[in-house]
Amino acid sequence: MYLSARVTTPTPTPAADLRRAALAGVAWMLLAQALFAGMNVATRAGAAHLPWPEVAAARFAVGALVAFLVGRMRGTSLRVVDRRNTWFRTIFGTLSALGTFYALASPRVSLGDAVTLGATAPIFVALLSRRVIGERVGVHVGLAMVLGFAGVATVVRPSFDTAAPVAAAATMAAVTYALAMLWLRKIGPDESSEAIVLHYSLFATVVLLAVALPHLRMPDARGAFFLVLTGVCGGGAQVAMTRAYALARAAPLSALTYVGIVFTHLLAFAAFGDRPDAWQILGALLVISAGFVLIGGAALPSRGKAAA
Repeated sequence: MYLSARVTTPTPTPAADLRRAALAGVAWMLLAQALFAGMNVATRAGAAHLPWPEVAAARFAVGALVAFLVGRMRGTSLRVVDRRNTWFRTIFGTLSALGTFYALASPRVSLGDAVTLGATAPIFVALLSRRVIGERVGVHVGLAMVLGFAGVATVVRPSFDTAAPVAAAATMAAVTYALAMLWLRKIGPDESSEAIVLHYSLFATVVLLAVALPHLRMPDARGAFFLVLTGVCGGGAQVAMTRAYALARAAPLSALTYVGIVFTHLLAFAAFGDRPDAWQILGALLVISAGFVLIGGAALPSRGKAAA
């Protein structure tokens, strides 16, 4: 009976394999967004006990360790080949990390609002892509820009007097993140992703520790817990996202990155009691809508050269 069952089991079709891979990719991306939300909450909680650059440095130190171990396991080179473009990617990425973790740690805005402001990065990628890497963009970018910045204004409006510096830092982080991603596109195909991540993570760790140095503190048990949690969640999210993009198409997965805003709001409510009001919800929805406009526009056939 057992042998008969094995013989009559239908062979999986390529279409079925693709569906399973796509579902697995979605699951990995959802896991990545949940871990990023955990990193956001751990950063806010850790910043109550330690300087925020010290908490951020722990995240990138673990990221460097993850990149090193994955590179060794896969047998890929950890040596940077395209040094010029890799340095541009690393410097802009580090500037983005400074703004991002400052906003995540600041009590002047809710955690969900800080994440919403950072989620405008794809808009800046689209706006800057023609100037930086010569890629044409479609008219959908204008609509996405209007929706995205309406969302930012809606999020910041109720507390502009106190939130303006944090909003400026989060927006700067989004712009520099976009520049980091565009310079990542310039790096040649001979560069391994592990080498790029290791280069960026090591440099960001050193810079963040230098910023934290005047106020560096030895963590107590609670602070050490949040340092480790920030690093583990951030490093795990990085691995999960990489796995997701290896299994499924990029455009649908990109839409799922906005689930991270929802996850962060839910975890912030559970951890800190942050209950979003109508303005915050509306602002988040506008930013998410801008992201979907960009994704949908990129999926449309372009005229002439490929659109970004």
